[in-house]
Amino acid sequence: MLSRMEKYKKTRRIKKMLIISGILVLSIGLGTGMKSALADVDVQQVMVNWFSKKQDASIKEIDQAIDSERDILMGQLKGQLSTEMQLAEKQLAEFTATQKQTRIAALQEYANNIKAGMTIDSSEQQAAVMKNIDIILENAKAQLDGQAAQLKLVTVPMPVTAPVPASAPDLVVVPETTPAPAVETSPTPKPETEVIPETEKAPEKEVKAASSPVQKEPVVSPPVEVDIYAVTDWFVKPNTSNVQIEELAVTDDVFSINTSFSDILMNSQARGILNSILPGLEKHQHFHLIQYKTIEEMSRVAPVHFTESVLYLLNQKLSAVKK
Repeated sequence: MLSRMEKYKKTRRIKKMLIISGILVLSIGLGTGMKSALADVDVQQVMVNWFSKKQDASIKEIDQAIDSERDILMGQLKGQLSTEMQLAEKQLAEFTATQKQTRIAALQEYANNIKAGMTIDSSEQQAAVMKNIDIILENAKAQLDGQAAQLKLVTVPMPVTAPVPASAPDLVVVPETTPAPAVETSPTPKPETEVIPETEKAPEKEVKAASSPVQKEPVVSPPVEVDIYAVTDWFVKPNTSNVQIEELAVTDDVFSINTSFSDILMNSQARGILNSILPGLEKHQHFHLIQYKTIEEMSRVAPVHFTESVLYLLNQKLSAVKK
């Protein structure tokens, strides 16, 4: 039989072994768990780092691709823009040449019509003058024969002329002369000295009647040159006190101050705007001298009238009308 001391030692040894075994098992379990946790943390961090690197690389690659494509497209746009500008310049030159030829042809046709219409028909005047000469001659013959005679001349009509733009001078009509009073004759012939004044008067009247048509022919006065820089009443100035000048974007397909007055007047809407802002300009007596000028050119001719506010108001209203 074992003694109590031996039993105690044996029991104590078994407890120590159990405790050591438990500690060993617990240590093994804790170590395995920590390794698993650390492994999970390492994998997640690796994934985050990898995704971040890939994201940065993708963004950089996209930026480079966009920059490269932008440079290519900018080059193509510059080339296309240059081509379009050259084409537009060519079209503008052709349009300007065509408009110049059209305006010049219209002006030449107008001048030719005026020249063709500048004719004077003096056949009626010549017939009237010849009739007056015959009457005077017959009257002179009657007076030389000692007969009583009355001098009745025919009124010379005005010559028919074609309408001419320039103002023609007033024509003078030969007035009908007062009939001479009848002279009673007697059987006794009158002395020569009394007949001579009568014979002298007849040729004098004949000369006056014959010379009068020469003086009555219309003479076209030369056109008066007008200095458009000296004109001070082109139109009634509008009220521009409330006009605030701002920047305007004006394209070539609309009316503006770079359009000539003649082109503006061809469009009813633009014509109404012009007459509402510049009342009296179209009906001005010298408007024909500036009808082919642009509004901008007139601002240099008459800067007092075409002020900056007036030009802005015209540009603003006219740019709303398409050509």
